[in-house]
Formats: sequence, structure tokens, C-alpha cells
Amino acid sequence: VEVEESDNGGQRVYRVGVHIADAGALVPVDSALDREADRRMATLYMPDRKVSMLPPEISSGTGSLAPGEDRATLSLLIRITGSGEVMDWEVAPSVVRSRAALSYSEADRAIGDAGSSWHQMLATLDGIAGALRRTREAAGATDIDQPEMVIKIDESGVVDVTVGLRSAPARSMVAELMILYNSLLGEYCRREELPAAYRSQPPPDLSDDAPPAVPPGPALRYVVMRRLQPATVSVVPGAHAGLGLAVYIQATSPLRRYSDLVLQRQVGHYLSTGETAYSADEVASVAQRADVQIRELARLEEDRRRYWFLKYLTQRLTSEEGDSEAALFSAVVLDNRPRRPALLELSDYPFRFR
Repeated sequence: VEVEESDNGGQRVYRVGVHIADAGALVPVDSALDREADRRMATLYMPDRKVSMLPPEISSGTGSLAPGEDRATLSLLIRITGSGEVMDWEVAPSVVRSRAALSYSEADRAIGDAGSSWHQMLATLDGIAGALRRTREAAGATDIDQPEMVIKIDESGVVDVTVGLRSAPARSMVAELMILYNSLLGEYCRREELPAAYRSQPPPDLSDDAPPAVPPGPALRYVVMRRLQPATVSVVPGAHAGLGLAVYIQATSPLRRYSDLVLQRQVGHYLSTGETAYSADEVASVAQRADVQIRELARLEEDRRRYWFLKYLTQRLTSEEGDSEAALFSAVVLDNRPRRPALLELSDYPFRFR
């Protein structure tokens, strides 16, 4: 992010670059790598292992934006005000050289530490991201601050579980910039009539009576989630009510999601040649297969997380045998209908069970 000399009605105008590794430059079309990535469709993440869509030499090597290394990227260059108003933007193939790689916790500290060398840049981006989020919320976006449970297993088999909020500054900032990238790239595809897989979602279902006042927490998240309509994928652009956007695609994870790689190739090829790399039927085929396979991968990931979380609870009870308090877990009732077991969620962990 850089500050421009000019301003807009008294507001500063910033230049922000969002750069996504150009996976298409590393994975030739119809190569053995490409066919295997198409078959796997996405990277599978489990607490005890990761099954990559692409070899680690690419996903963690030549495809990573490692500091000090020249990397091919597909960049979105945006002129934007501090209040989140996008003045103009362009999509361009580029080569970037990263100055540093910061973890989320390091970035969070820099945002809150005025003495950090990264404070000014990251605090500015954090402010812009917050403004973008408020704009989307004003357009009807649904904000569900679902906690994230991270499960790790050490070499001796001991399970460790931590819970963090996705609303932490750095995570929220990156998420907002990825949403901006996907929405503007979707707008580019619509404007240029490029076949693309658009994700859309109708407005929430408000046909039921308004729910009683629900305090913030698991029960409120459950009520809101039940009112959301399923998102759909189509080559016809449509609004995404859940994100508060007029158009939306997914192209920010080309190293770990094949449908993103296809969309990135489509845009990159068009920028270079003025022609499309994939027809509408080819894009639709990949998108439909991806929708099915990624749902199945998500189910496998959830089953594996559930297994390891139960192992964690077992280890906790075993290590604290005789401590009656260790065997007690508070929970919130989410759904309690007649003739079926109640649905609960633990208060300290985003874990549901009947």
C-alpha cells in the first residue's frame, strides 16, 4: 500500500496491490501435473497430515511469495480511499519480490505497535479492510464470527487444541482483501464476457417469524446460519447476498484449489492474447465437479477433526483422572425439537453434537 499525493474530497487515496501467485505459469495445461491436480481438485487438510493438490516443491517452493525472490503473480492494482471507496483498478500479470513474510500473530502485533517498522502500512491496510467490510455489511452481508479450532498432534501423539477468532485484525484484513480481489476479478470477467464460474447466493430466508432475542455466541450463529440460502455456482453472474456483493468468483487459491487455477488461467490468458483459454462448457464442467469434490473433501476433513478432538478430550480426562471438574463441559443448546436428540455446541470449543 502506498499513499498518493492527490486526494479525493479531502480523503487520502491509496494504491493497494493484491498479488496472487501465478500457478498457471508453473503448471502447464494438460501436463501430468495439471491432470493430477484436476483429479485431486483441492488440497486436503487434516490435523495429522496434508495431501497437497500440487507437489510441495511448487505449493511451498516456487509458488510461494518467499521474501527476496522474484515470483510471477496475477495482480490487482487498486486506487482506494480510506473509507473503502474504490476509485479505479486494473488486473495485470506481474513479477513481485516480497520484502517479508509475516505470520498472523506478527502482523497483529505490528498493527498494535506504533514502534514497529510495519505498523504504518499494516494499520493503514487494517483501516481500509474495516471500511470495506462495513460497506459490504451495509449492502446486506452476513457477518458470522465463527471461532476456528486448530488441532495439532506432536510426534509422541499428544493432541493440542487451540481456539482463535477469525475476526483477529490480520486474519480479518487478509480475508477482506481476498474478497475484494475475487469480487473485482469477477467484475472483470463479467465486463469482458469471459466464461467464469460465478458464486452467487440469494438473500436470507426470512419467511419464518422473527426469532426471539438471542445473545451473541453459538446460538446466534446457529440461528443466522439456518436462515442463509445455499450458494450456487454458475457461468451466469449473479449477486452474492451473503457477502453483500454484486458479483463474486474464487481465484485467490490457485495452488490449492483447481477451479481457482482454471479461473486464473482464463484471466491470464486473456490478458496476454485477448482470447479465452476455456469455453463456458469447460468452465462449467470444472466448477460443477469442484463443487461436489470439495464438499466431499470438507466432509473428510471434518470427520478427521472430530476424531482428533475426541482423542484430545480422552487424553484430557485421562491426565486429570479423579478431577471431577475436568469431566464437565458447559454447552449451549442450539436446537431442541420434539422426538429427536437436542443439538448442542460446547461453550469453549466450536464442536457440535447431539
